[in-house]
Amino acid sequence: MNAGNKNKPRKGLDGDSINYMYSMNKIVLFICFFSFTLMAKSQTADFAYATTNGLFCNPSTIQFKETATGTPTSFFWQFGDGTASNQPNPVATYSSAGTFTVKLIVVYPGGATATAAKTITINSSIPPTINASKNAICAPGTITFDASGSGSISNYSWDFGDGTTLNSANNSTSHNFTSFAVDTVTLNATYSTGCMSSNQTVITIAPPKITGIASPTSGCVPQNVNFTANVTAPAGSTATNYSWNFGDGSPILITQGNTAMHTYTNPGKYSPTVTVTTIDGCTNSYTYNGIGFGIPPTNRVTYAVNPVICGSDTAIFVGKANNITQYYYNFGDGTSVYVTDTIAYHKFATLGPKSIYFLPLNNGCYSPAIYATIKIIGVIASYNYTNGCADKNTFTFQNTSQGNLTSITWDFGDGSPVVHTLNATHSYPPSGNFVTTLTVADSVTGCSDNYHKVIHTGQPALVNADSIICINTNTTFSVSNNPDTSAQYTWYIDGKQSGPSGNSSYPLYADSLGNFSNYVIINHGPTYCADTVFLGHSFIVRGPALGFTAPASLCINNPYTVNDTSRPFLPADSIVSWNWNFGDQTANENTYQPQPHTYANAGSYTVTLSAADMNGCVDTLTDTVKVHALPFIFALPRVDTLCAGSPDTLYAFSGSSLQWSPAGSLSCATCDTVINNATSNTTYHILATTPYGCTATDSILVKAYSPFTASSMATNSYICLNDTIHLNADPPGKKIVWSPANGLSDPNIYGPVASPVQNTTYTATLTDSVGCFTSSTSITVQVKGLPTVDAGADQFYAYNSPFSINPVYSSNVAAYLWTPGSVLSCSTCPNPNGVALSANTFYIKVTSDSGCVATDSVKIYIECKDSYLLVPNAFTPNGDNINDYFYPITRGIKTITRFSVYNRFGKLVYEATNFPPNNQAFGWNGQLNGAGQQSDVFVYYLEALCDSGEKLLKKGSVVLIR
Repeated sequence: MNAGNKNKPRKGLDGDSINYMYSMNKIVLFICFFSFTLMAKSQTADFAYATTNGLFCNPSTIQFKETATGTPTSFFWQFGDGTASNQPNPVATYSSAGTFTVKLIVVYPGGATATAAKTITINSSIPPTINASKNAICAPGTITFDASGSGSISNYSWDFGDGTTLNSANNSTSHNFTSFAVDTVTLNATYSTGCMSSNQTVITIAPPKITGIASPTSGCVPQNVNFTANVTAPAGSTATNYSWNFGDGSPILITQGNTAMHTYTNPGKYSPTVTVTTIDGCTNSYTYNGIGFGIPPTNRVTYAVNPVICGSDTAIFVGKANNITQYYYNFGDGTSVYVTDTIAYHKFATLGPKSIYFLPLNNGCYSPAIYATIKIIGVIASYNYTNGCADKNTFTFQNTSQGNLTSITWDFGDGSPVVHTLNATHSYPPSGNFVTTLTVADSVTGCSDNYHKVIHTGQPALVNADSIICINTNTTFSVSNNPDTSAQYTWYIDGKQSGPSGNSSYPLYADSLGNFSNYVIINHGPTYCADTVFLGHSFIVRGPALGFTAPASLCINNPYTVNDTSRPFLPADSIVSWNWNFGDQTANENTYQPQPHTYANAGSYTVTLSAADMNGCVDTLTDTVKVHALPFIFALPRVDTLCAGSPDTLYAFSGSSLQWSPAGSLSCATCDTVINNATSNTTYHILATTPYGCTATDSILVKAYSPFTASSMATNSYICLNDTIHLNADPPGKKIVWSPANGLSDPNIYGPVASPVQNTTYTATLTDSVGCFTSSTSITVQVKGLPTVDAGADQFYAYNSPFSINPVYSSNVAAYLWTPGSVLSCSTCPNPNGVALSANTFYIKVTSDSGCVATDSVKIYIECKDSYLLVPNAFTPNGDNINDYFYPITRGIKTITRFSVYNRFGKLVYEATNFPPNNQAFGWNGQLNGAGQQSDVFVYYLEALCDSGEKLLKKGSVVLIR
């Protein structure tokens, strides 16, 4: 591997993909390299997989789920089809059938890895093949089918398209089609794997199709006619013979070919027929239409009924002949006509002599043509007109009449007087349809003619009852007061153009906000000035004017942040509701400014904003965002160690560009394989960046070990015999071994507890955690002898008796300390004395001449006697604070365990337990339940515990005096 190789191949991946295969191959290679260091930390990798329907049929989408032990940090999947993933629970789609080995590599903290592999079989769902014995037959009959598939088919379900079905375990079947039809046969195949697939084939049951050509189809007899028959038959079928019936009584002609020739000798119309028979025995017939032949007409005569006519009249022609089926007239002015009657009519548009071509026909057979003549005299009326846009009710008329115009009359059809000028100008009423007639006459010939047209005037209006509507609603514009039913309308509504069309109304779906100047242009034809008609009031489309800014693309780890710039089109119309849909099936947000949205998967998403204003006007705005995947990045080793002065190799696996930092101690800042020369602990961060700027990071901790010198806290230490000491060494954080190990709490830790019984030198050997460097240091512990003291046995004395303490000491005792010393004659002398007023434990601490210490103690008890337990025989609880409470007074007593008082009837009136002696607070105040008792004799019972642990009992009586 070349440390400078920064560009790796990317096979068939777009800019938003990761070159997993290259990275995974490297990981597999280097995991083998590092595995020997990771075995102690090994875990178990495993995974499960499933499809939504439980079947593995291509195409198949499979959900994988890792089930590795421990707490993995990374996952690397190879799906066996050239694709990969680094998600913990990815989804993979297999588009083709086959067997695929899926590998999962699990990475744990510290770089330990575990691998699992499983084989997945994707079963074929390729449609079965249908083979039909025939795909077309010319008559109802039986067709045999057989089917095959790419795997083992367990069931064949046939639908023959004619209402019949069949389920079978066999791949072959036959079916009888009973009628002419085009049937789609469907086969649903179920494979033994549970996969299903289907296929279809079309069966056509139809007679052979025949078309034909005959030439010529008309003319004079005798006539030779060539016939051709073209047959379309099902595949594998052909026509075997043709039966020709020429329709003139001649014998039937049978041919093997599809052509025939026949001579017609008698005039007449004929319907020849050809009947075709196929090799399957199917037949069909075809009839040739429009065939007829004749003989030349005779005795031809034609003339005009009136050889001279006025231009206003219609000419009448008479034509006759023998042996005819129709007559043909050509009037010489570009018009002609076929008639079967002997009379023909024609209106000429120009004056002068005319020559008429007349041709009698007998089924296309004709004799030479003859001619008729006629003269058109007098006048022919006509005019053109226009109106002006300045005054659309005023029209200018131009007389275009023919002939000698000795009389001219204009009738404008609006009740105004007629005029007699050659041309005319006239103003019509504001609205209406007016028949305007021009009449001209020739006084010489006595002929006259008239010509009229309908003139339209009007005051059209553009009508819409709405002045303000919501966006995305419907309304209709219409034109009123326009008498011209042939007008064309071009609409300019809601900022859009539509037309021209003949529709005088315009339905609008208002999809644009605005205050629009709506109008329509009405075109009445080339001789009229068009009308431009505006809506007579303002027209506002109101609603939310939606808008937002947002990034067109982002990386999957960045939130999608939108800035809502929406506002109501009319400031007074506040927007009252919002709905944001981010296109990824997450919950919608109903707020003006949504929170930044995070996409879980890369892809293209449609973001939709819908809003409604206070009037219920609703609009929707959409935008798209491209979410790009993060780059794949994985670095090895996760934690690396090196000894100072020794280079090391670090690896980063990614399909994107890389940047290492800090780069000062690396051989390359952008390579995937680098040489590291760190001299101190360093965390290297590797940044992977895709062409879209998406980034991901990983890191490697490099622990660089340098030489060190071990040292101890002190060279020599002193302890007393049976004491302990903590041994300490520097620097911390190393592997440490103390020797000798005898007398140490743990020879492999910092600060072990040492308890030697003689002078001992301890040596600490320190080694860094990877064994790069070692250093040692020593501590000598010197053990000093202890003093001894025996304070003697515990002693019992009568109360207020003198006592003395006489311990036995070793000869090296240099100092004495008694506690408590306040009740002794001396606290620092070897043999103190005192007076026994209460039980006490006295502690003696002695210090040797080398500073070692020993201790002992002795206890002085007060003798336990009934005489030390005194109880009054009377008390006066009258509140004068003198003798108000009845309680025992003692000496040498530790605790009063029970003090009970009874009346003379044996009823308990007071009791206290476990209280210190000589304490008035635990005495009886002469009351029972808060009520003072009358003067009387009461009995008491007393239990006491002496300092020496003995128990005293006492009974007696006491007099309560009021």
